[in-house]
Amino acid sequence: MLALALLFPVSLIAQLNPFEVEKFEFISYDDNEFIMNDQPQAELFFNKLDRLILQGKGKINILHIGDSHIQADYISGHLRKRFQEIAWGLNGGRGFVFPVKMAQSNNPYNFSVSYTGEWESCKNVEKEQICPLGLAGYLVATTDQKAGIRINFKEDNYVTYSYNSLRVFHNMDTTSWQIMPKDSSLTYTLQHRPDSGFSEFRFDRPLDTMDILISQKGVPGEFVLRGFQFMNDDPGIVYHSVGVNGAKTESWLRCPLLEKEISCIAPDLIIISLGTNDAYTSKFDADVFENNCRQLITRIQRAAPDAAVLWVTPGDNYRYRKHLNYSTKKASEVILKLGREKHFMVWDFYDIMGELNAIMSWYRAGLTAHDKLHFNKKGYTLQADLMFNAFLRAYNQHIEQKTKN
Repeated sequence: MLALALLFPVSLIAQLNPFEVEKFEFISYDDNEFIMNDQPQAELFFNKLDRLILQGKGKINILHIGDSHIQADYISGHLRKRFQEIAWGLNGGRGFVFPVKMAQSNNPYNFSVSYTGEWESCKNVEKEQICPLGLAGYLVATTDQKAGIRINFKEDNYVTYSYNSLRVFHNMDTTSWQIMPKDSSLTYTLQHRPDSGFSEFRFDRPLDTMDILISQKGVPGEFVLRGFQFMNDDPGIVYHSVGVNGAKTESWLRCPLLEKEISCIAPDLIIISLGTNDAYTSKFDADVFENNCRQLITRIQRAAPDAAVLWVTPGDNYRYRKHLNYSTKKASEVILKLGREKHFMVWDFYDIMGELNAIMSWYRAGLTAHDKLHFNKKGYTLQADLMFNAFLRAYNQHIEQKTKN
């Protein structure tokens, strides 16, 4: 804490209480740390965070990729708040979002979506479909002559997310389609960037709601939407999160535009929360899982070679609410092995939460859903706080080393 005090105001440290979370006897608090695995990119990330906190300069992008635990944005949403509250004025914007409601699935709780037009969807957990998926793991498409999408951010008791630039990731058939704000009084510029796969609006003033119209120019065709990126010019931290219910590591390998769109985000830290669904079986094949993990980490590191990478091991769970899941430990061991070999950080949540049958302790403590697989809001908040405290420990070690030098 002494090293952290060199960076943070005393009042902020008291507010964060970085090593004080609710205590449960079944959680291994002493093990709550990142396994660093000599990852050189971690130091790049910490140095950039130093500059942002001490000088108020720069933009840090964190990207969190996962499954249903992430799609609802409870873990990632709480982490977003935590990171943006490390120091005052670090709200760098909302970042990349996908309107999952348009794909007939549960939307993240912290923004609402309304739309017009008929839309078909595709997602990376559908093996039989081949579609140009990217970072979201979802896409929606329409052939209607006119359609509209409205997104309204509704964070409770938190600063409003504003933006003055908007990227629309879509198929770059600009001869057939036109995208424009519904509010005709807005002043903006629009640039199409086909090499990157998005069109970018830049507005003359900050906005906190998105309302766009999509219309055909007279040439029939299909408009394919892969997501939005909300940006502003303020220094700070942007925490992007993407998740697909039921996603495995192989699901993200079905996204041909994944690398391109990760490059567009330009992340400084990538958090991977995958492995739960891979291991949700009594016939888990560790070799297949390892091969999928290798392919995914290779693609991610190729897309963002300077980004630090943190892989979160899956938590303990019951299969179909009644069977102990011995496969989760095997999946965690694969991730730990690859972390040592490929030099990425690991947060071993399986160990920290208590290992085999720990889910029952979390369930009895009122921290999980009835399926003994997902957590409730309280449980997700605790998990996020544990991860953030592990991050602060790693960051404190970085500061201690700098003070010695």
